[in-house]
Amino acid sequence: AFPFDHYLRLSADFSYARDMSGVRGDATGNYLPDENIGLREAQTIIGSGQPEAGVSGNGFAPGLGVGYRMMRSHFLLDVGLGVEYRQTYAHPGDLTNVYQRGVDEEGLTYMGHHQWTARRCALRHAGINIPVMLGGEWGAVYFLAGVKASVDVWGTSTENGLYSLEGIYDRYMDPFNGMDNHGFVTDEPYRCDPVAQPAAFNLRACAEVGYCVYGANQGSYRRKETIKLYVSAFGEYSVLGNEGAYLPLLVGARVTMLMPLPKKRVCTCSRF
Repeated sequence: AFPFDHYLRLSADFSYARDMSGVRGDATGNYLPDENIGLREAQTIIGSGQPEAGVSGNGFAPGLGVGYRMMRSHFLLDVGLGVEYRQTYAHPGDLTNVYQRGVDEEGLTYMGHHQWTARRCALRHAGINIPVMLGGEWGAVYFLAGVKASVDVWGTSTENGLYSLEGIYDRYMDPFNGMDNHGFVTDEPYRCDPVAQPAAFNLRACAEVGYCVYGANQGSYRRKETIKLYVSAFGEYSVLGNEGAYLPLLVGARVTMLMPLPKKRVCTCSRF
């Protein structure tokens, strides 16, 4: 019979992160890239940090974890609790078909053509996760696969880009632009204040393969009572999540330390 070995797991990882929009269909539910919208509608999009269809961001994600790992022969069971921080940068599409009537300083009415271009959004998320993994270990090599339930409990976004406004008058043939003193600006830099993001849930499929650099089992000799150190590569892909939230893909490296838990001692003393 093979005994059970129990370990406390501590891990730290760093990964490439890709946040993918969970929005299905239109960017706002009504807006289409080739469709004219009003200024008020556009202002609910600019700087909101809400996912837009087809938009994804690239960045990084460090994480820490603590958990329990059980070994029996080659079989592994791993459960735990982790914390994660993600920072990604997305490039939402330009808004170039925004029209709204306005009145200039002389009281003349014009049709304002608003444009937001070169948009760049910085997304920051922090959350907790619960992984449940199964796998096996053969000598110094191991493999784990499973699922991870993750909740982003904090998030914020900022946006910057270029803003342009030109005025179209019925009495003039050419539109007014490049007249900053009259408010008709061209490619003027803008930056939105940080906007808090709501909590979001996602469920990820996970896989990890690694190597024991210290404390590995050598043939029939098992170093059960020593600390084990591992290095590994891992990937996590979101298979389910909130509608209207960013769903992460992570690929990175992890360092894991296993510390053996005390075993129950069996008394073998003879009784007289």
